[in-house]
Amino acid sequence: MGNAGNGIGELGTQEASERLIRDLYTDLRTKLAAWSQVTHQTAQARMGYVGQHLVSVVTGCPGGKSGARGKDLLLPDGGFAEIKTCYRVDQLGYCEDCRTRTSPLEAVCPECGSKALRRPDDSKWLISIRNDEEFEQILGPRFYFLVLLDFTDTDKPDTIRASIWRVDPHSAGFSMCMVDYYFNIRAKSKSKAPFNLWPYSPKFYMMKPRLCYRSLILPDNSIDTQVLKAWDDPEKLELCPLSDFARATTITREALSHAADRLAIPCGDTKSKSGILAAIDLWLESEAGDCEQLSDCLAAGVYAPLVAPHLARLGTGLRQAVSPFCSE
Repeated sequence: MGNAGNGIGELGTQEASERLIRDLYTDLRTKLAAWSQVTHQTAQARMGYVGQHLVSVVTGCPGGKSGARGKDLLLPDGGFAEIKTCYRVDQLGYCEDCRTRTSPLEAVCPECGSKALRRPDDSKWLISIRNDEEFEQILGPRFYFLVLLDFTDTDKPDTIRASIWRVDPHSAGFSMCMVDYYFNIRAKSKSKAPFNLWPYSPKFYMMKPRLCYRSLILPDNSIDTQVLKAWDDPEKLELCPLSDFARATTITREALSHAADRLAIPCGDTKSKSGILAAIDLWLESEAGDCEQLSDCLAAGVYAPLVAPHLARLGTGLRQAVSPFCSE
């Protein structure tokens, strides 16, 4: 691990990660909150670049001084990684009674005194692909590091959770999702908006995110570091119960049936989506359960029908990445 310089400490250590959060986040956020009470401007601390600093400290890998474009993280083996930050803290909400805009720092509406406050929790990671050249380069990064800052409880916004996951772009869930987005979603969109990747969504889990880092920023601004893993040795994938996605339109009954058949998951005579979900959850809890295999099989079931018609239009790298899953 390299030295961060200026007496700050050693990259890749818990001490350095906690000091960075204090210096670049909690101190700044405290001052912004105070000023926002005076100016009535947003109290949101822009976390995109701070997320890049945090990933460098956690992984021990330097950045490429790229800012918005370029190589965000330089890996020891000569490869590079892309960093995306999603910030769900300090979003403006509103009073459900009088519709006055409220900040997460307010426990009651400043206008009418109501405690019925709506606190939004809808920020997401944005993956921008503006043209064919950028689309062909989507697998260029060795990894994507996804940084998320959110509240542990939006109804009691006093404890912030900082997480970093590592995603392999060659995984079925990522590569096929990008092909589906570019040819089936973006192509039909007038705005050509970036791809929205929602934390904790089915698409997120199908990308097989591996947790590298997690800490809690407590109400007194102290930091409880819970996970700090080497960039090349993150924690294994863990899925939430699939029954949580019973109403998700992304995961269809056909995709679930495909996954259950491929993995020989006993589903009995059930043919309903809820029944298959319950059977898969029981399988995940058993010794035979394998989140990695399930994610790939789900991705193949969801995306293969959407991606297969476009295989001939893909460059060599993307075609090699998605073709095996389209032929399952």
